[in-house]
Amino acid sequence: MIALFAAVEDGNTAGVEELLETATQYDINYANKHGETALHVAASVGHVDIVRYLWSKDIDIKATDKNGDDALYTAARQGHVDIVQFLKEQGAEINNQNKSGETALHVAARYGHTNIIEFLCTAGAQVNLQDKDEETPLHCAAARGNTDCVKALLSNRASINLLEKRKFTPLHLACKRRQVAVAMLLLHAGSDIDAQDNNGESPLHCASKEGLYSVVQTMCALGCKVDVVNKNGQTPLHQSARVGHTEVVRCLLLSGAQPEFPNKDGMSAEIMALAQGHNETAELLAKLKPEKRESCIKQLLPTNQPLSRIKLKLFGSNGVGKTTLIDSLKCGYFGSFFRKNRLSQSSSMNNNHIKEPESNGIARPRQNSLPTQLSVECPSDSYTRGVDVQQISVTGSGDLSVWEFSGYEPYYLVYDHFIGDPNCLHVVVFNLEDTQDRQLQHVLFWLNFIQARIAPMEPIGQGGRHPWPAKVVLVATHADKVECTKNAKGEFLNNDADILVANVKEKFVPYFDISERVFVMDTHLAMSPDMKALRSHLGDLKSQIVKNLPKTNGFLDATVAALPMWRKVTASYPVVSWPSFIEYVRRRVNLLTSEEHLKELMCQLQLIGEVIYIETESQKDLVVLNPKWLCSGVIGQLLSHDYMQRSRPTGCFSVDDFQLLFADCEASELLQVLEALDMCVRCENDGDVEYEFPCLNFIERLHGLWDRDERTMPNFLYAGMQMRCPRNMETQLLHVFPKLQVQLRRDVLREHSSSSDCDLYQWHHGSKFCSGALECLITLEDNGHVMELKCRGPAQERTALFYFLDDIRCIFEDVLEDSCPGISVLKSVMSSRDLREHHSSVHCYTMKDIMRMQLEGSTILQLKDGTCEDFFDLICFGCDNVQSLLTLGVDLHVSYLSIHARCKLSALLDPTDPMGRDWCLLAVSLGLTEDIPQFDHNKVPMMSTTDRVLEVWSRDPNATIGHLIDTLKKLHRQDAVDIVMTYGPLFHVFHETLSQESRPVAQPTSFTSENTLSSNPSR
Repeated sequence: MIALFAAVEDGNTAGVEELLETATQYDINYANKHGETALHVAASVGHVDIVRYLWSKDIDIKATDKNGDDALYTAARQGHVDIVQFLKEQGAEINNQNKSGETALHVAARYGHTNIIEFLCTAGAQVNLQDKDEETPLHCAAARGNTDCVKALLSNRASINLLEKRKFTPLHLACKRRQVAVAMLLLHAGSDIDAQDNNGESPLHCASKEGLYSVVQTMCALGCKVDVVNKNGQTPLHQSARVGHTEVVRCLLLSGAQPEFPNKDGMSAEIMALAQGHNETAELLAKLKPEKRESCIKQLLPTNQPLSRIKLKLFGSNGVGKTTLIDSLKCGYFGSFFRKNRLSQSSSMNNNHIKEPESNGIARPRQNSLPTQLSVECPSDSYTRGVDVQQISVTGSGDLSVWEFSGYEPYYLVYDHFIGDPNCLHVVVFNLEDTQDRQLQHVLFWLNFIQARIAPMEPIGQGGRHPWPAKVVLVATHADKVECTKNAKGEFLNNDADILVANVKEKFVPYFDISERVFVMDTHLAMSPDMKALRSHLGDLKSQIVKNLPKTNGFLDATVAALPMWRKVTASYPVVSWPSFIEYVRRRVNLLTSEEHLKELMCQLQLIGEVIYIETESQKDLVVLNPKWLCSGVIGQLLSHDYMQRSRPTGCFSVDDFQLLFADCEASELLQVLEALDMCVRCENDGDVEYEFPCLNFIERLHGLWDRDERTMPNFLYAGMQMRCPRNMETQLLHVFPKLQVQLRRDVLREHSSSSDCDLYQWHHGSKFCSGALECLITLEDNGHVMELKCRGPAQERTALFYFLDDIRCIFEDVLEDSCPGISVLKSVMSSRDLREHHSSVHCYTMKDIMRMQLEGSTILQLKDGTCEDFFDLICFGCDNVQSLLTLGVDLHVSYLSIHARCKLSALLDPTDPMGRDWCLLAVSLGLTEDIPQFDHNKVPMMSTTDRVLEVWSRDPNATIGHLIDTLKKLHRQDAVDIVMTYGPLFHVFHETLSQESRPVAQPTSFTSENTLSSNPSR
């Protein structure tokens, strides 16, 4: 029988059959010294074929070992669901209890075998059967953190409050074992939060002792008894204070725990904390006397009062009248009277209207051939420096935090840190003295600029709309300088302006909620009917926005009241780290604030324009207490025309150089802020610390930097890509490129600092990165509208060349996504032949060219002269290793479509098509006819019907992008086909060891965008 057991353990089915067929005398139910039969062994190792064979030989499936475990219990312990199912079908007892009183359900719950639990429950297992320790399967699963098992047991009506012999509920055990996820699940399932064990401890005692803040917070929110005492007279506050869990102590105090309450030995929670050396916890308890504690609690209670202030952001070119508009908005009746007289006197002294130069990236393109400071025109002396921030009160609108964005182009590169939140008012100002075309150009530029910096979000709305479209108001100025009529109310009218707002409103429906009316006015007249109408309209829009924002409370009011003193103390450098901010607020405002309270406070402070939160690469994010200091005082001065004229053209500065410019604060600290804003990067030059500012780098490209040397590179391979922004957004790359150069330098310092053969050389609108024999050239071309990425290296370095090029492409895409998340860049693949031969004009294969090639099942692309190039040579440098890991775009799962592509598809297919070729026919064509009722727009009016169709279809692992394109072609929706082919992925490289044949369809884990939405809270 030893041979039989060995064959069973090895899974040798043929050997088992041979042994039993040839043996003349054997006992099929023979048990070893542990009382195990061959069936126990087979069930343990999972050999279902042997189990079936032994059963056919009449083995006793109910036989138990010395512990009372039968074969079904053994299979359940090891997770072999097929064997459990088979044994049940053959009559095994699923509720059999061993000598410890455990069933198969107990052991499956203990070891986390969810599939076995689901089968046993379906098969009729008693889910609440208790073992000798009176534990149920739910106790076993909860104690070991098997969340899915807990869910399965609860869904099969497991009793959530049964007590084991120590009177522990499953919640007690989850808290004692620090199983947070299980504890939260049990709490939301209705577990008794006040049940007490033999020692009188509730689950709150256990969670408080272990420092499970989220669990304690949830229990308190559910109304648990916070001052319940155990047999030692200790409350949860005593236990958390004794081990120094300060955040838990705060939560308990906020929920009404009494810190003066003594335990059985007469010790308060404060004394217990001091005795164990937890001074911070003890100090908190000492300061919170009853009156102070009540005040702190009251501050944190939510109210029904909306935020009293939000941001108003103004955009427009220089000279359109933004500053004058702000002055008029905040002017009251008497102020307007004196201002009118003052302006009249000024006007009489100078009747000649001088129009300021314009600089918005449209009217005057950059001169790439002359990359010097002089390529940026100087506006008038009165131009706004950076972003002017001020808090004003407007009659009819209430309090507003006004952010006036300068129209001077060098400032544009930092605007992404202050734009992107749709929960504010956007005003775009344009000048009626300009031609109609120029007016439209300016408005389109600023609307595209704002859109580029607002991240698309889910769920996608009907027609591809942003779920929270930003509210935009258009203001036309200088109405007194052009021929404008007035209506009966005395308001200016301008037909051209009305036509303009109608045009742009249609173009930007998915992104903005643009007001129907364009406000035509003379911005000098503070009490004109037009200005009054604008004030009233801004007030209405503000009311709509604050309805969906967190409500204010006493904590926010108290913090806002404390900020002026803090700003006064830190006037020269009003910047603190996030931990310092927390410490100050707790010390000066409210001792009971948790991290959640502080995060919500920071969100509200930013919404009302009081502070700026800046994420850093280190763990200590920064809080700017005075936005005006940073936006006007620092950025406004650093990128001003005067400073750019005087600064050194290399863009590299020592700390001492910087100290001369900003003498009032510590330069090294200020540079950390500018680093966090991606304006500069710290590096070393011959042992000296320098800061490189690519935005101030005006040196020219060296001649011959990319020339080919036949002696050193006779067999070099070439490849490259072009990146461009969509139409009307072409100039955005100009404002992103300096950030790319910052990130390139960071990457070199981080990844290649110890390598002597790596070098990064940067100039105005260009960089060259060398790593050994590999070279990459990154430049802005076509007046800054196109970024070219070229790479070359020896043929024997094919694999390294691919990853070299791909890494830099990924860096660019990450920078673009962080700076301009609303843009989906258009890629083209450059001809390797033209690059190799250094043609002045290199042919580029568009995304549509490549996707069309993939759909045809080909890898060949053709130049205009008939020369053919292989796609894998263009992308992989002909590397077979990379090619084996690469999946073409048409073969990728549909969930690899970016959110940008899905928004554009929704905009095309959501509206009803006269020929019926909309989302409904798409659903039918994709085999989702039975699901059409759930796509009804009336049931979920805020969600895109097309995107819901794609989401349901994406559950099919064979739903590929190529299949979607073919389906759209059959529907004759070439417009939708073009979207997928233009914005779909070219390819994806999978680094798993799977062969290409074993993964014909690549599929991410969920139907979400590959783009990671920017979380920069400063927006």
